[in-house]
Amino acid sequence: MDETAQVLSDAVALLRRAGIRLSSGSLDAWDLVLPDGRELQTRVWVSRRPPTPTVLVRLLAQPDPVRRALMVTPRATAHLRTLATNGEIDVIAVDEDLLVLAGVRHDVTDAASAAAAPTRAARGRKPWVRWALARALLLSDTAQTQHRLAELLGVSQQAVSLALKQLQAVRRTEHGWLADSPEALLAEYLATYPGPGGAVTYWYGLDPVIAQATAAVEFCTQQGISVLVSGDAAADVYAPWRLPTRAMLYTDRFVDLTDAGFSPATEAEHTLAVQVPADPTLWRTAKINEPALLADHLITAADVLRTGGADAAEAADHVLATIRQRAVL
Repeated sequence: MDETAQVLSDAVALLRRAGIRLSSGSLDAWDLVLPDGRELQTRVWVSRRPPTPTVLVRLLAQPDPVRRALMVTPRATAHLRTLATNGEIDVIAVDEDLLVLAGVRHDVTDAASAAAAPTRAARGRKPWVRWALARALLLSDTAQTQHRLAELLGVSQQAVSLALKQLQAVRRTEHGWLADSPEALLAEYLATYPGPGGAVTYWYGLDPVIAQATAAVEFCTQQGISVLVSGDAAADVYAPWRLPTRAMLYTDRFVDLTDAGFSPATEAEHTLAVQVPADPTLWRTAKINEPALLADHLITAADVLRTGGADAAEAADHVLATIRQRAVL
């Protein structure tokens, strides 16, 4: 998980530990329900290092009449703490268990405080289009024109052209682009793709994993939320191998699953993870193969590995084998 994604996920976990519900919202706009039932709409700003006074001045110079500014950062400076205490800005400092909303500091439980501090990944803008192109070429059973690839991923042909130049294991034919060596392209992708980023919420249910995934998908669909099934549940469709242990979903915005029969959980105890990804291409590459409700094979395989277990690597390899068999040679 990259650094921004880790900070966001840690912030979501901190809210939960304080008894604050993230009822809905996107990665940059959170609708919160405080322990006393009050609702708070926020505009989220993520800073991977403590924001300077100059940054805060610029942020506060752009007031939103509806949403309060919420700064999410690993640590809070004295200046940021003062602004938060005065109610001028809200703050979540994940490394310090600091949570101040509307001028009120909220206490958090110690349930997660014993966990080791997460490793911060490398910074920088992620080349989502390049990684999506690698997936698209590995998932396609025919050569793809540059125009078709741009159409598929919802980006410009210029963006596709630049990304293709950055891929080492592709070549152009008279019919379009394909993997020069599917195995090499797969290895390149697996070695560099850091995951879709974003933020994760964790839930616990009593039903079998597939039933949990089905119930969550139905609930999201009823709420008008776009959803993709990944991890063990998707692998059980692509290449059944092991008994699913946890469900994994991607949604286009945050969803509160308590009304669907789930309870909030920790990362260690969850049976269902719901991630709002920063990678905008997941739904695009999911459409390459049916059913489109499933994340593509490569995303699924990576999530099976993330779920873990003694046979996770073998289960993921069975999913990848389904695309090796039909790769364009």
